[in-house]
Amino acid sequence: MKARLVLAAVALAALAAGCGESNTERDASQQPQGASLRVTIGTQEFPEARILGELWRQALAVNGYAVDLRKGIGPAEDLDQALRDGEIDGYVAYTGTVLSIVAGEEVSGLDPEETYEQARAYYETQDMAMSEMTPFENKDAIATTTAYAAERDLTSIADLRQVGDFVLGARPEFEDLYLGLEGLQQVYGLTGAEFRPFALGAQYAALDNGDADAVNAFTTDPQLDTGKYTLLEDPERLFGSQNVVMVVSEDKLDSIDADAFLRVVNAVNSELSEQAMVQMNARVTEGQDDGDVAKSFLRTVGLTEPLREN
Repeated sequence: MKARLVLAAVALAALAAGCGESNTERDASQQPQGASLRVTIGTQEFPEARILGELWRQALAVNGYAVDLRKGIGPAEDLDQALRDGEIDGYVAYTGTVLSIVAGEEVSGLDPEETYEQARAYYETQDMAMSEMTPFENKDAIATTTAYAAERDLTSIADLRQVGDFVLGARPEFEDLYLGLEGLQQVYGLTGAEFRPFALGAQYAALDNGDADAVNAFTTDPQLDTGKYTLLEDPERLFGSQNVVMVVSEDKLDSIDADAFLRVVNAVNSELSEQAMVQMNARVTEGQDDGDVAKSFLRTVGLTEPLREN
C-alpha cells in the first residue's frame, strides 16, 4: 500500500516544472513590511495545490501577514523535509498522505476524522501543528460515465459486482496496488474487472471512447465539473481519506500569534467544498491564473476583508 501512495506522489510531482517558484506579492500594499509576520508557505506543483496556496496567501495578506508562496517544491516528503529544515514555515498537505508517506502508517479504512487525528498526533511529536481540515477530499476514486451508472443503477463501487465483466482503466501501476485493482478485488469482490492501462490524465477520454467502462479518478478532477461522469462511493474506505490542512511549525506559530493566523487559515478551509474545488480546478485547467481564481473565490465567500475576532 505504501508503494501505491509513493507512486501517486511521484505521479503528481512529475508535473512540476522546476524546484520551486517564488510568488510575486500582488497584495504587497496590504501587507506589513516588518519581518515578524512574514511566513513562507510551500506547495506541490499541480493546480489544486497552487490554488490552495493562493487562497491562504491572499486571505492571510489582508489580515496583516506577508506571505512568500513557494510553488512546486515537490511531493509530500520534500515539503515535510523543507519544513523540518526551516526552508518553509508551512505547507499544503493532505491528511492521508501525511499519515502514510510522512508518518508511515496505514490509511485504508480510516474516515476523515480518524485520519486527521492520527496525523495531528504524529505532528505533535514533531513540534508541528495542523490547521483544521477542509470539508473536501481529493482522493482516489472509481468513475463511470453518468449514462453508464444510470443504466446499471450504480451508486457505489460494490455495485460493480452486479455488472459482471467490465473494463477498468487506470494508470499502469494501479493494477498491482492494494489501493488499486488488488484492493478492489479483495475488498469489493470485483473479480470480473479486466484491467486496461492508460496514461494518467487519459482515463476520461477512455470512458468517452468506450475503451473503458470504469476508471480510476480523483475526487476533485476538473472533468467532474462537466456532469458527464459519476464518482462511485467507497463505503469501505479502501482509498482512505484525503482532506487538506496546513502543516506549520510550532516555532513559527509562537512568533506570529497562532490563534490569529490559524483563524484565517481555518476560515478559508471551512469554505472549501468538493464542488468549489472542482470548479476552481476546472478554471485553472482551462487556462485561468490560479491567483485570479483564488481571488474570485475569496471575494465570493466574503474573505477579502480582515476577519474580526468573535
